[in-house]
Amino acid sequence: MKTRLYYILIAITGFSLFTACKKMDSTYKQFIVEGGITYPGKAKSAVLHGGNKRAKLVWLRGTDPKIVKTKIFWNSNQDSVEVNIPAGQDLASYTFNNLQENYYIFSIKNYDAKGRQSVAVEVGGNVYGEKYQSRILERPINTAYLKNSNILSINWNVADTVTGAYKTEVEYTSTAGMLKTVRFNAAQLVTDIADYRQGTSLKYRTLYLPDTAAIDTFYTSYLIKSEVLLDKKEWTLTAFSDQYSSGNEAAKNMIDGNQYTRWHTNGSAYPHWITVDMGAVRTIKRFSTLNSLYDGPGGDNRAPIRIRFEVSMDNVTWTNAGEFSSNNTILSEQFYQLPAAATGRYFKLTGLQGPAGNSQYMVLGEVSAYMY
Repeated sequence: MKTRLYYILIAITGFSLFTACKKMDSTYKQFIVEGGITYPGKAKSAVLHGGNKRAKLVWLRGTDPKIVKTKIFWNSNQDSVEVNIPAGQDLASYTFNNLQENYYIFSIKNYDAKGRQSVAVEVGGNVYGEKYQSRILERPINTAYLKNSNILSINWNVADTVTGAYKTEVEYTSTAGMLKTVRFNAAQLVTDIADYRQGTSLKYRTLYLPDTAAIDTFYTSYLIKSEVLLDKKEWTLTAFSDQYSSGNEAAKNMIDGNQYTRWHTNGSAYPHWITVDMGAVRTIKRFSTLNSLYDGPGGDNRAPIRIRFEVSMDNVTWTNAGEFSSNNTILSEQFYQLPAAATGRYFKLTGLQGPAGNSQYMVLGEVSAYMY
């Protein structure tokens, strides 16, 4: 009897559950579309390429053939644009112009012909402008040497690759008289120009990309170099008046490129002189000297206070290029602008007068020459 009652209760419970499910189905049936709703496929592989007050958005439409257009939203969905997607087009893009320099987030939605939209795809990135432009730095030239082979060798300062420097550009006049432009990687520290025309100036600037995906290049202002330094590695000391010794005090130390060596004369009275073979005929714009730092960071104040430069084509007949005052206590490079261009293969430097209290010994560190 108990077993029979147990099965009757189970049957009643099952019937009640079945009835409840039927009522629930009828309640939600009005919201169900036969066969379900098919949504368009979403955009794929979206990338934002920032530029100078503009940006280019690129994406793949995906494999869904029902997609007919894409809408792009930004500025918290307050701004939008619609892009038609022709059948068979896989890659889509849109360029935004006249944007303010800022970080942007764009939302991409695909649509089919019935107006049904896909899941949104968001992509963000920077747009650049005056603020970025103000941060980029010119890349200065350390030295520009003209070799006897007439190759111009430019030694560069390190470029600001952290901010985006990626190329350096040089504009120069070639030996054929043509204006030429060369570009090279910003990591390059030395540039050799084989067809540089002597006597002409250089223009150079640095190119920046804010990031690897950027579509616009930013440029620094042009810098101009109107003279080049002659390469002392190719010079030869041909004669000198006197020296204290042939080692640390030798006259040849004047052209070794090292301010920490010196030419120390032997104590005879002024004048003291050296002659140098530059290895090629050059038109000199100015000379320079460096006082020696051989004795320490304070330098050696026994440098001359009056100097003369002469030039020669044959190391026999000399032309006076100018006499100049010099400071025996300055440690930086001192320049002597010639009153007129001086052309020759050889030059002579003569110390004419020492500082008060030192009329004999003369000490100098370096001599250099610059040409047009």
